[in-house]
Amino acid sequence: MKKLFLAVIVLGALPLSSSSQANEFTDVIDAFDKENADPFDINLSIGYERSYRSSLIRRESLTKTPHSWDYYAYQNMFEYTQVTHVLNMGLDIGLYKDLSFRLGLPLILNDSRELTAHDDLQWRDHDADGQPDALLTLPFKSPERSGIDYFSLGLWWGILDQGRVDTQPNWTVFAEGRFGVGDPMKPACASGSGTDDTIGCGGQGGISRGLNELHVGTRLSRRLGILDPYFGFSALLGFPKDGTQYSVGDHKGTINKLPPIIASLDFGMEIIPWEVPEQERKLSIGIGAGGKYHSEGREYTALFDALGSSQYFANQPFVDFNGDGNDDENNPGGQVDRYEWHEERAQKQTNGHPGLTDVENYASFYGKLFVMVQPAKYVKFRVGGLWGHETEHFITKTDQCQTGYIVGGVCQWPNYGHRPELDTPGDRFRAEKTLVWTFFIDALAMF
Repeated sequence: MKKLFLAVIVLGALPLSSSSQANEFTDVIDAFDKENADPFDINLSIGYERSYRSSLIRRESLTKTPHSWDYYAYQNMFEYTQVTHVLNMGLDIGLYKDLSFRLGLPLILNDSRELTAHDDLQWRDHDADGQPDALLTLPFKSPERSGIDYFSLGLWWGILDQGRVDTQPNWTVFAEGRFGVGDPMKPACASGSGTDDTIGCGGQGGISRGLNELHVGTRLSRRLGILDPYFGFSALLGFPKDGTQYSVGDHKGTINKLPPIIASLDFGMEIIPWEVPEQERKLSIGIGAGGKYHSEGREYTALFDALGSSQYFANQPFVDFNGDGNDDENNPGGQVDRYEWHEERAQKQTNGHPGLTDVENYASFYGKLFVMVQPAKYVKFRVGGLWGHETEHFITKTDQCQTGYIVGGVCQWPNYGHRPELDTPGDRFRAEKTLVWTFFIDALAMF
């Protein structure tokens, strides 16, 4: 073992020749490269990905004794699972030296989601009749969705290339646009799972989140013998399209109208235990980790389909924004009447719940392991897995009122996205113990 350890150190300290290639994380193909007699490059990729997500959905409790570090105790409510199968297809075309154009098309083969009752489930009493009101029906099963959420177009530029100057690292920057093209998602439930408390069962429910997104980032790597460490940072910004569930709340009086901004950090290394550079053959083992920060925003959650299909919200004669039990629409003396929003609010209140909710900011962490083999110059194969965890966070956290418009304890400018049964402190839901397991296998053909 000591000899092997010393060998790794020695190899890692050796300088590389100019034939060194960037790793899978920072590699950029090129074209019109006279120095390397490479007039044109094009890569085709195809891969399969299976993801499994599970969460425990809890709710703030008004009856249990809270911990000393929190305002409320929490009660177990639901268990959520989601299984997704995706076929990832990609095209990478070299444009000039270390500059390439990439097209990506993830095809969702199947997306299934289910919400079941936890053994501790207890509903609250929100009516004067003293009977608990179930906000949604359990067990709840979403329809099995399939199709295209988005396609991506992007430019990748290798600012520095260790293969050209062996004293430099590989430094890559990219900008990518993701364009939502599939049928927009709408709350729905699977055929046969609906009861008197659900609506919209039997439809497919759409597949696209209805977003156009901008993804930008930078990546660094440096080959040191058989080790090739890397580091990267990126940001993802989303912009809702018209005609989606985001549009339901897109009017004055709604605070959050955008999805979360996601900032990602990746780091790790590839280990190359075997390589024949002159034949462009090698074996790589990738070990990596990373994290993401999700800002507060309006998002599809584990409760999206169940809330949007709930008969409870569809049958509400009015939305009690301030939680006083009165219909502010028909209360001429109410504070909110002076803003003359009656007609608009009445129209919005007849559609039930849109399904989307405001989500608290949270972080996610993950580790990744893969094995990549390049048996010949023009082909690569990769297989691996990813294991992730999300920190606990509220998934119904819509503010009741516009900032600065609470006078004498009365909201003068209500937030149309707010529902007291879900968003009032003491009634809010949150996701805990969220785990994500992903398996992937892909192939790359290089010309």
